[in-house]
Amino acid sequence: MNIVCIGDCGVDRYVPLGLDRPGGITLNVAVHLRQCLPDSRITIVTAVGNDAGADLVARSIAQARLEARTCRLEGATPIQYIDLEPTGEKRFIRYEAGVLHQFRLGPGERALVAAADLLVTTVFAQVEELFDSVMAAPCKGMRAVDFTDLSDVGDGVGLVSRYVDRFDIGFFGLTSGAVDLIGALEAIARAHRRLFVITLGADGGLAICGSERITFRAQPVPRVVDTTGAGDSFAAGFLAEYCASRDIGHALVRGSAEAAQTIQHIGAFELDVGPG
Repeated sequence: MNIVCIGDCGVDRYVPLGLDRPGGITLNVAVHLRQCLPDSRITIVTAVGNDAGADLVARSIAQARLEARTCRLEGATPIQYIDLEPTGEKRFIRYEAGVLHQFRLGPGERALVAAADLLVTTVFAQVEELFDSVMAAPCKGMRAVDFTDLSDVGDGVGLVSRYVDRFDIGFFGLTSGAVDLIGALEAIARAHRRLFVITLGADGGLAICGSERITFRAQPVPRVVDTTGAGDSFAAGFLAEYCASRDIGHALVRGSAEAAQTIQHIGAFELDVGPG
């Protein structure tokens, strides 16, 4: 299987711990896809700076046995500043997109997209123009988009509606209290017959596909250490199973199992990323 993952790869900076870990939605998903699909070709498309963060990303890509088309630009690699609650729940302090803000797909990247069996990308406020360039690129395979929680875009429902005919699977990380937003997303999924998967943290989540609505529970763990990257590992597990079987129920179980493993350690994934 030929998988292309496009978007943010950078540094997760744990402020209270004084610790830098590799992260970013795209890097997290790609690493977990590699763990789920060891025989697949997985290529990351991203932009990083000319700083230590770029070296951290490069070591992670190499150690995870991923291919990469990485554009190195003058400036800073993306950084997500993170605080951890005593419960292990992550709290995003701020995000600095760095050079990713100016990155767009070129002819070479569009050729990779065109040949992909599965394209995985993400969108949030700082990368909307990059996302536009990804969605404009023809792709023969399935497209999956992580819309995160839609909190930092002006009209989240409008954004989903604008692109709904250009992707096959949408992932959303919300809370169970976002009743109106969940209802609006469910209406879009049903009207356009798209598969939307909405994770709700410890409350599990739901998947909507046409007339089908499946709820699922989060898998219990002995202790939650760090929820950073749980949604990304869930998406990777879900996609690995769904691409193989097209069974939504089984894919939800696989995704939940991957997320349960992720939240039991610091960082979105476990790799030896010490100094090279």
